[in-house]
Amino acid sequence: MQINYIGFLCYKATIMRCSQPLSGFSAHCLEDEQLLHCIRKTNPTHSSAPLCIVDTRPAVNSAVCRVTVTGSENANIYSDFKFVFLSIENIHVMRDSLHKLVEVCELREPSVEEFLAALQSSGWLKHIKSIVDTSAFIATTVGDEGVSVLVQCSDGGDIAAQVCSLASLLLDPFYRTLQGFMILVEKEWLSFGHKFTDRCGYLQGDQKETSPIFTQFIEAVWQVMQQFPCAFQFNERFLLAVHDHAFSCQFGTFIGNCEKDRVDLRLSERTYSLWGYLLKHMGEFINPLYRREDSQLGVLRPVSNPQNIKFWRGMYMRFEGWVHPKESVMERLCIMKDQSSSLEDHIKLVAKRTPPSMTS
Repeated sequence: MQINYIGFLCYKATIMRCSQPLSGFSAHCLEDEQLLHCIRKTNPTHSSAPLCIVDTRPAVNSAVCRVTVTGSENANIYSDFKFVFLSIENIHVMRDSLHKLVEVCELREPSVEEFLAALQSSGWLKHIKSIVDTSAFIATTVGDEGVSVLVQCSDGGDIAAQVCSLASLLLDPFYRTLQGFMILVEKEWLSFGHKFTDRCGYLQGDQKETSPIFTQFIEAVWQVMQQFPCAFQFNERFLLAVHDHAFSCQFGTFIGNCEKDRVDLRLSERTYSLWGYLLKHMGEFINPLYRREDSQLGVLRPVSNPQNIKFWRGMYMRFEGWVHPKESVMERLCIMKDQSSSLEDHIKLVAKRTPPSMTS
């Protein structure tokens, strides 16, 4: 079991992630047990409290995997640990769900009933809700209870990346800034080895390896932004830019399945970084509603009732064939803010040029 750590000094607890253990029905690893027991004892206010092990898979899936000598830890061996199964589907279910969502978006002039029925049939919003729910559970366990959490999925680089990074964003206001979000993606997705080349389908290979894992993470962030519009320094356009360039290959940032791939391809020498481009155009990505004091409120607790999970029209229907792209309210606010700032600068300039005798 290889465990990656994410520490939160303000809560004195950690979020950890790993792939599924090779336990089978009876095998176990003494080193793993000792490591997890040591981590459990570091819980700051509850040294005797059980370490929380979050398995993102449905319990049935985990049980089936144990037949192939993988699966999950034996609860009898880890008797002083708390096991939670949070039922996020695998990459293949997510891929099929996206295909159905695309079909929904391609419907020509559907009725309200047809559109809503097709959207529900795709299961897409249900999957987004599961990711938000799991991330909120992790953030609450770390932030409110001061208990460390170990998150595991099949390979540690897909669903675990989604929920650990979103939980980090809920916990730490730094990750809700432009620079912080870039660091979060670098740390949780690129450094920890999310397989962007395979999952995004850059090359003509096994289509069963493609899956919208990063797309779902970006959308989950957007869903949280809808509930806390003043807590994020960046806007919707920023999320769309990060998402689109993860697939465009215009920059070398996301190319490769791991850091070794990027080093072997010498991408730092042969390509440009997406982060440099985004920072250069930072003015386009600032949220005009952002207030630093709102971002310091502590753990964000999104409500994931069905009525709070929205269809992201700005992502999936940006370019409807029969109309021009819509200008969002946020874009209009950005324009108005720029115009107001320009007028204020002009007033100051006029005031400086006006002789004192004319102002008296």
